[in-house]
Amino acid sequence: MIDKNKVIGFFGIGIFTYLSISNLTYRIGDISKDLFILLDLKPSWTFWLSELLGLILFIILINYVINWIYNNYESISNQVLKYFIWSFVAYFIIQGIQIVYPILKSELNNEGITKYYSYLKDNYMLYGVQSVLYYLGEIISIIIIYNKVKNGSQQRV
Repeated sequence: MIDKNKVIGFFGIGIFTYLSISNLTYRIGDISKDLFILLDLKPSWTFWLSELLGLILFIILINYVINWIYNNYESISNQVLKYFIWSFVAYFIIQGIQIVYPILKSELNNEGITKYYSYLKDNYMLYGVQSVLYYLGEIISIIIIYNKVKNGSQQRV
């Protein structure tokens, strides 16, 4: 019989781990965008490199965590509360970074920032591209999870 507390614990671990990965990769993409601006990369390069970096990092981290959970299921299952707390602590730390970075970034005054946002304004369809890339990451994550569950179920038969 499935222990309801463990199911809730795994659910909590999943929520906070997903939020941590999503927020972390967003912030890394944002930091890379600012770095590319400071390096005086063309706005188009800055956009595409920072967006693709965020997407690729998101997929890599999701895949890593899925495989890690799959390979360490017994350990996690026996200490679900510990891993739930760790996932929340990671989320909390990343949220702190989410709050602090824009404050630090506000001190940054660079002509490249103006050029970058002018470029986005002139190419407003790129905002749609950002959404598509975000949802692409979500869809790839679903496929990774689906395949892991499907393959794991077939191995137990």
